[in-house]
Amino acid sequence: TTPTVICCSRSTLPGLEGSSVEKAMKGAYNAIESEEPDLILIGSGSEVGPCIDAAKTLSNAGIKTRVVSMPCQDIFLEQTEEYQKSVLPGNVPTLSVEASAVYGWHRFSHAQIGMTRFGLSGSGKDVFAAFGFTADNVVSKGKELVEFYKKVGSVPDLSCRPIFDNVMVKDGH
Repeated sequence: TTPTVICCSRSTLPGLEGSSVEKAMKGAYNAIESEEPDLILIGSGSEVGPCIDAAKTLSNAGIKTRVVSMPCQDIFLEQTEEYQKSVLPGNVPTLSVEASAVYGWHRFSHAQIGMTRFGLSGSGKDVFAAFGFTADNVVSKGKELVEFYKKVGSVPDLSCRPIFDNVMVKDGH
């Protein structure tokens, strides 16, 4: 079995339509599906809501957008390669939105909206707005990311990199 946690937020968050314990237990899942997306947005908690709102705006603007809820990176990495690719193919412009930090998100996204400094005091809504965790900013950055890779001509595959075992001692000592 795995550890159990009760996650709380000081923010009022709506239920995520289509979510389930089974999906969350995979570490990440498609919260909003889009066949052959032009853009993927990843959120990990309260950031999923602005990603969903942004996806609606982006889709209306002709940018097919998938939203991925990623409650746990480590559990996602334990899934089969096939499952991981079905959620994050790696070669679609991908933007992560995480209020905690940008650290670690480079493994899953080409660009990040996240904390790069100490936070602020204030209401959650005001602080989120100050740091760009709004649907409007996600829309703006999502469009910029798609345009960037259109100009470059290709999107680098995030899953195409070696993963080294850095443990040098194999006998436990």
